[in-house]
Amino acid sequence: MTALSPRVSADGYRIAINPIQWVASDDGHLDRSLQPQLPDLLSQIKNAGFPAAVVTAPGVSLEDYKKAYSDAGMLPAPAYFGTPSPEANISLSQTLEEAKAFGARQASLGLKDTFIAVHMPPSVRPRVDVPALGVQFDQARLNQVIDELGKAAEVIKAEGVMPALHPHVGTWIETEDETRQTLDAIGASTLNFGPDSGHLSWAKADVLGLFRDYAKRISVMHIKDIRLDVRDESTKLGRSYPEAALAGLWAEPGNGNLDIDSMIAALGADFDGWLIAEVDRPTMKPYESAIVSAKYLRNLKRPGAKAA
Repeated sequence: MTALSPRVSADGYRIAINPIQWVASDDGHLDRSLQPQLPDLLSQIKNAGFPAAVVTAPGVSLEDYKKAYSDAGMLPAPAYFGTPSPEANISLSQTLEEAKAFGARQASLGLKDTFIAVHMPPSVRPRVDVPALGVQFDQARLNQVIDELGKAAEVIKAEGVMPALHPHVGTWIETEDETRQTLDAIGASTLNFGPDSGHLSWAKADVLGLFRDYAKRISVMHIKDIRLDVRDESTKLGRSYPEAALAGLWAEPGNGNLDIDSMIAALGADFDGWLIAEVDRPTMKPYESAIVSAKYLRNLKRPGAKAA
Protein backbone atom coordinates (compact mmCIF):
# COMPACT_ATOMS: atom_id res chain seq x y z
CA MET A 1 0.00 0.00 0.00
CA THR A 2 1.48 3.34 -1.05
CA ALA A 3 2.11 5.97 1.62
CA LEU A 4 -0.07 8.86 0.51
CA SER A 5 -0.89 12.22 2.08
CA PRO A 6 -4.64 12.91 2.12
CA ARG A 7 -4.37 16.70 2.21
CA VAL A 8 -7.92 17.88 1.81
CA SER A 9 -8.32 20.71 4.32
CA ALA A 10 -8.47 24.30 3.14
CA ASP A 11 -4.70 24.68 3.50
CA GLY A 12 -3.55 21.15 2.87
CA TYR A 13 -3.61 19.65 6.35
CA ARG A 14 -3.44 15.88 6.50
CA ILE A 15 -6.75 14.88 8.10
CA ALA A 16 -8.31 11.63 9.31
CA ILE A 17 -10.71 10.26 11.88
CA ASN A 18 -10.54 7.76 14.71
CA PRO A 19 -14.23 6.83 14.53
CA ILE A 20 -14.85 5.91 18.17
CA GLN A 21 -18.22 7.70 18.22
CA TRP A 22 -19.58 4.48 16.69
CA VAL A 23 -18.51 2.49 19.76
CA ALA A 24 -19.54 4.87 22.56
CA SER A 25 -21.59 2.75 24.97
CA ASP A 26 -24.38 3.63 27.38
CA ASP A 27 -22.08 3.23 30.40
CA GLY A 28 -19.71 6.00 29.31
CA HIS A 29 -17.02 3.63 28.04
CA LEU A 30 -16.21 2.24 24.58
CA ASP A 31 -17.64 -1.07 23.37
CA ARG A 32 -15.91 -2.36 20.22
CA SER A 33 -18.73 -4.85 19.63
CA LEU A 34 -20.89 -1.90 18.56
CA GLN A 35 -18.60 -1.12 15.63
CA PRO A 36 -20.04 -1.75 12.15
CA GLN A 37 -18.25 -4.20 9.90
CA LEU A 38 -15.09 -2.73 8.38
CA PRO A 39 -16.39 -2.20 4.80
CA ASP A 40 -19.58 -0.52 6.04
CA LEU A 41 -17.73 1.69 8.50
CA LEU A 42 -15.15 2.79 5.93
CA SER A 43 -17.93 3.60 3.47
CA GLN A 44 -19.68 5.78 6.03
CA ILE A 45 -16.43 7.54 6.93
CA LYS A 46 -15.64 8.30 3.30
CA ASN A 47 -19.16 9.59 2.66
CA ALA A 48 -18.83 11.80 5.73
CA GLY A 49 -15.88 13.55 4.09
CA PHE A 50 -12.73 11.90 5.43
CA PRO A 51 -10.01 10.53 3.15
CA ALA A 52 -8.31 8.51 5.89
CA ALA A 53 -9.19 6.68 9.08
CA VAL A 54 -7.77 4.46 11.78
CA VAL A 55 -10.09 1.56 12.47
CA THR A 56 -9.48 -1.20 14.99
CA ALA A 57 -10.54 -4.46 13.36
CA PRO A 58 -9.64 -7.46 15.55
CA GLY A 59 -9.38 -10.73 13.68
CA VAL A 60 -8.95 -9.08 10.27
CA SER A 61 -5.74 -10.10 8.53
CA LEU A 62 -3.35 -7.44 7.32
CA GLU A 63 -4.07 -8.24 3.67
CA ASP A 64 -7.84 -8.15 4.19
CA TYR A 65 -7.43 -4.88 6.09
CA LYS A 66 -5.52 -3.35 3.20
CA LYS A 67 -8.09 -4.64 0.71
CA ALA A 68 -10.97 -3.14 2.67
CA TYR A 69 -9.31 0.28 2.57
CA SER A 70 -8.47 -0.06 -1.10
CA ASP A 71 -12.01 -1.11 -1.98
CA ALA A 72 -13.39 1.86 -0.05
CA GLY A 73 -10.96 4.31 -1.65
CA MET A 74 -9.65 5.16 1.80
CA LEU A 75 -6.22 5.44 3.40
CA PRO A 76 -5.14 4.18 6.82
CA ALA A 77 -4.16 6.76 9.44
CA PRO A 78 -1.77 6.55 12.41
CA ALA A 79 -2.93 4.10 15.04
CA TYR A 80 -2.12 3.79 18.73
CA PHE A 81 0.23 1.53 20.65
CA GLY A 82 -0.21 1.21 24.40
CA THR A 83 2.47 0.04 26.79
CA PRO A 84 1.04 -1.80 29.80
CA SER A 85 0.58 -0.11 33.13
CA PRO A 86 3.04 -1.53 35.72
CA GLU A 87 0.09 -3.04 37.60
CA ALA A 88 -0.56 -5.37 34.66
CA ASN A 89 2.65 -7.31 35.44
CA ILE A 90 3.41 -7.85 31.76
CA SER A 91 7.03 -8.56 30.98
CA LEU A 92 9.08 -6.01 29.10
CA SER A 93 10.07 -8.66 26.56
CA GLN A 94 6.41 -9.28 25.71
CA THR A 95 5.76 -5.55 25.39
CA LEU A 96 8.70 -5.11 23.04
CA GLU A 97 7.64 -8.09 20.94
CA GLU A 98 4.18 -6.58 20.57
CA ALA A 99 5.69 -3.16 19.80
CA LYS A 100 7.81 -4.66 17.03
CA ALA A 101 4.79 -6.39 15.46
CA PHE A 102 2.75 -3.20 15.74
CA GLY A 103 5.48 -1.10 14.12
CA ALA A 104 5.86 -3.59 11.29
CA ARG A 105 2.11 -3.55 10.63
CA GLN A 106 2.00 0.24 10.58
CA ALA A 107 4.96 0.36 8.20
CA SER A 108 3.29 -2.18 5.93
CA LEU A 109 0.30 0.16 5.74
CA GLY A 110 2.57 2.92 4.47
CA LEU A 111 2.51 4.93 7.70
CA LYS A 112 5.47 6.86 9.07
CA ASP A 113 3.97 8.10 12.36
CA THR A 114 1.98 6.62 15.21
CA PHE A 115 0.73 7.38 18.71
CA ILE A 116 2.19 5.70 21.79
CA ALA A 117 0.77 5.87 25.30
CA VAL A 118 0.56 3.92 28.51
CA HIS A 119 -2.59 1.88 29.13
CA MET A 120 -4.82 2.38 32.13
CA PRO A 121 -4.26 -0.07 35.01
CA PRO A 122 -6.14 -3.32 34.35
CA SER A 123 -8.43 -3.41 37.40
CA VAL A 124 -8.16 -0.77 40.14
CA ARG A 125 -8.08 2.51 38.24
CA PRO A 126 -7.62 5.48 40.56
CA ARG A 127 -7.38 7.99 37.72
CA VAL A 128 -10.57 6.68 36.15
CA ASP A 129 -12.35 7.08 39.49
CA VAL A 130 -10.81 10.53 40.00
CA PRO A 131 -9.83 11.74 36.52
CA ALA A 132 -7.62 14.55 35.23
CA LEU A 133 -6.10 15.56 38.59
CA GLY A 134 -2.94 13.46 38.64
CA VAL A 135 -4.03 11.51 41.72
CA GLN A 136 -1.66 9.02 43.36
CA PHE A 137 1.40 10.44 41.63
CA ASP A 138 4.51 8.37 42.27
CA GLN A 139 7.84 9.39 40.76
CA ALA A 140 9.30 5.89 40.89
CA ARG A 141 6.32 4.47 39.01
CA LEU A 142 6.48 7.28 36.45
CA ASN A 143 10.18 6.58 35.95
CA GLN A 144 9.35 2.93 35.23
CA VAL A 145 6.58 3.93 32.82
CA ILE A 146 8.91 6.31 31.00
CA ASP A 147 11.67 3.71 30.77
CA GLU A 148 9.41 1.03 29.30
CA LEU A 149 7.63 3.44 26.96
CA GLY A 150 10.99 4.67 25.73
CA LYS A 151 12.19 1.14 24.99
CA ALA A 152 8.95 0.38 23.12
CA ALA A 153 9.36 3.61 21.16
CA GLU A 154 12.86 2.56 20.10
CA VAL A 155 11.53 -0.77 18.80
CA ILE A 156 8.71 0.89 16.86
CA LYS A 157 11.09 3.45 15.37
CA ALA A 158 13.41 0.65 14.25
CA GLU A 159 10.52 -0.59 12.08
CA GLY A 160 10.47 2.77 10.27
CA VAL A 161 7.60 4.37 12.17
CA MET A 162 8.12 7.34 14.51
CA PRO A 163 6.12 7.10 17.75
CA ALA A 164 4.58 10.16 19.36
CA LEU A 165 3.67 10.45 23.04
CA HIS A 166 -0.08 10.57 23.65
CA PRO A 167 -0.97 11.75 27.19
CA HIS A 168 -4.34 10.39 28.23
CA VAL A 169 -6.63 11.01 31.20
CA GLY A 170 -6.93 7.89 33.34
CA THR A 171 -3.33 6.79 32.79
CA TRP A 172 -0.03 7.43 34.58
CA ILE A 173 0.86 10.02 31.92
CA GLU A 174 -2.06 12.35 32.42
CA THR A 175 -0.84 15.77 33.56
CA GLU A 176 1.29 18.47 31.98
CA ASP A 177 4.19 17.70 34.32
CA GLU A 178 4.07 13.98 33.48
CA THR A 179 3.93 14.85 29.79
CA ARG A 180 6.94 17.14 30.01
CA GLN A 181 8.92 14.65 32.09
CA THR A 182 8.32 11.92 29.52
CA LEU A 183 9.20 14.03 26.49
CA ASP A 184 12.31 15.43 28.15
CA ALA A 185 13.52 12.06 29.44
CA ILE A 186 13.18 10.18 26.16
CA GLY A 187 14.17 12.92 23.76
CA ALA A 188 13.37 14.01 20.23
CA SER A 189 15.47 11.39 18.44
CA THR A 190 13.22 8.60 19.75
CA LEU A 191 9.90 10.16 20.61
CA ASN A 192 7.66 12.76 19.00
CA PHE A 193 4.63 14.36 20.63
CA GLY A 194 1.09 13.29 19.73
CA PRO A 195 -1.19 15.46 21.88
CA ASP A 196 -4.94 15.31 22.35
CA SER A 197 -6.62 18.69 22.61
CA GLY A 198 -9.41 17.30 24.77
CA HIS A 199 -7.47 15.18 27.23
CA LEU A 200 -4.84 17.84 27.91
CA SER A 201 -7.55 20.46 28.39
CA TRP A 202 -9.50 18.16 30.71
CA ALA A 203 -6.36 17.86 32.84
CA LYS A 204 -6.04 21.68 32.77
CA ALA A 205 -2.63 21.62 31.10
CA ASP A 206 -1.19 24.73 29.52
CA VAL A 207 -1.93 23.35 26.08
CA LEU A 208 -0.63 26.32 24.11
CA GLY A 209 2.52 26.37 26.21
CA LEU A 210 3.10 22.69 25.57
CA PHE A 211 2.53 23.16 21.85
CA ARG A 212 4.91 26.09 21.65
CA ASP A 213 7.62 24.27 23.61
CA TYR A 214 7.36 20.99 21.68
CA ALA A 215 5.98 22.18 18.33
CA LYS A 216 8.85 20.70 16.35
CA ARG A 217 8.08 17.27 17.83
CA ILE A 218 4.32 17.25 17.14
CA SER A 219 3.69 14.87 14.25
CA VAL A 220 0.18 13.62 15.01
CA MET A 221 -2.68 15.12 16.99
CA HIS A 222 -6.14 14.09 18.10
CA ILE A 223 -8.59 16.93 17.55
CA LYS A 224 -11.43 16.80 20.03
CA ASP A 225 -13.52 19.36 21.85
CA ILE A 226 -14.87 19.48 25.37
CA ARG A 227 -17.37 21.55 27.35
CA LEU A 228 -15.40 23.39 30.02
CA ASP A 229 -18.44 23.90 32.26
CA VAL A 230 -18.99 20.13 32.33
CA ARG A 231 -15.29 19.60 33.04
CA ASP A 232 -15.34 21.98 35.99
CA GLU A 233 -18.66 20.73 37.31
CA SER A 234 -17.46 17.13 37.06
CA THR A 235 -14.32 17.94 39.04
CA LYS A 236 -16.36 19.75 41.68
CA LEU A 237 -18.84 16.88 42.02
CA GLY A 238 -16.17 14.17 41.94
CA ARG A 239 -17.47 12.46 38.81
CA SER A 240 -15.55 9.49 37.46
CA TYR A 241 -14.22 9.31 33.90
CA PRO A 242 -17.36 7.62 32.48
CA GLU A 243 -19.66 9.81 34.57
CA ALA A 244 -18.04 12.93 33.13
CA ALA A 245 -18.51 11.49 29.63
CA LEU A 246 -22.18 10.79 30.28
CA ALA A 247 -22.61 14.31 31.70
CA GLY A 248 -21.68 15.71 28.29
CA LEU A 249 -17.96 16.43 28.53
CA TRP A 250 -17.14 15.56 24.90
CA ALA A 251 -18.28 17.41 21.80
CA GLU A 252 -17.56 17.46 18.09
CA PRO A 253 -14.75 19.86 17.06
CA GLY A 254 -16.14 23.39 17.10
CA ASN A 255 -19.13 22.41 19.24
CA GLY A 256 -17.37 22.72 22.60
CA ASN A 257 -15.40 25.51 24.26
CA LEU A 258 -11.81 24.83 23.26
CA ASP A 259 -9.89 27.32 21.14
CA ILE A 260 -8.71 24.69 18.69
CA ASP A 261 -7.77 27.33 16.12
CA SER A 262 -5.18 28.76 18.53
CA MET A 263 -3.86 25.28 19.22
CA ILE A 264 -3.41 24.67 15.51
CA ALA A 265 -1.77 28.08 15.13
CA ALA A 266 0.72 27.14 17.87
CA LEU A 267 1.91 24.27 15.67
CA GLY A 268 3.26 26.80 13.20
CA ALA A 269 2.67 27.45 9.52
CA ASP A 270 5.02 24.62 8.51
CA PHE A 271 3.23 21.86 10.45
CA ASP A 272 3.09 18.79 8.23
CA GLY A 273 1.65 16.15 10.55
CA TRP A 274 -1.72 14.48 10.96
CA LEU A 275 -4.85 16.07 12.45
CA ILE A 276 -7.16 13.25 13.49
CA ALA A 277 -10.70 13.92 14.66
CA GLU A 278 -11.77 11.91 17.67
CA VAL A 279 -15.13 12.25 19.42
CA ASP A 280 -15.29 9.97 22.44
CA ARG A 281 -19.02 10.46 22.92
CA PRO A 282 -21.00 12.13 20.13
CA THR A 283 -23.76 14.67 20.65
CA MET A 284 -25.58 13.29 17.60
CA LYS A 285 -25.72 10.09 15.55
CA PRO A 286 -22.24 8.71 14.77
CA TYR A 287 -22.45 9.37 11.03
CA GLU A 288 -23.71 12.93 11.58
CA SER A 289 -20.91 13.43 14.12
CA ALA A 290 -18.37 12.36 11.51
CA ILE A 291 -19.82 14.81 8.96
CA VAL A 292 -19.51 17.70 11.44
CA SER A 293 -15.96 16.65 12.33
CA ALA A 294 -14.89 16.36 8.68
CA LYS A 295 -16.33 19.77 7.84
CA TYR A 296 -14.44 21.34 10.72
CA LEU A 297 -11.09 19.83 9.76
CA ARG A 298 -11.57 20.56 6.06
CA ASN A 299 -12.09 24.24 6.87
CA LEU A 300 -8.96 24.66 9.00
CA LYS A 301 -6.67 27.50 7.94
CA ARG A 302 -2.93 27.70 8.43
CA PRO A 303 -1.66 30.58 10.61
CA GLY A 304 -1.61 33.79 8.59
CA ALA A 305 -3.69 32.36 5.75
CA LYS A 306 -6.19 34.76 4.19
CA ALA A 307 -9.87 33.91 4.24
CA ALA A 308 -11.32 32.80 0.93
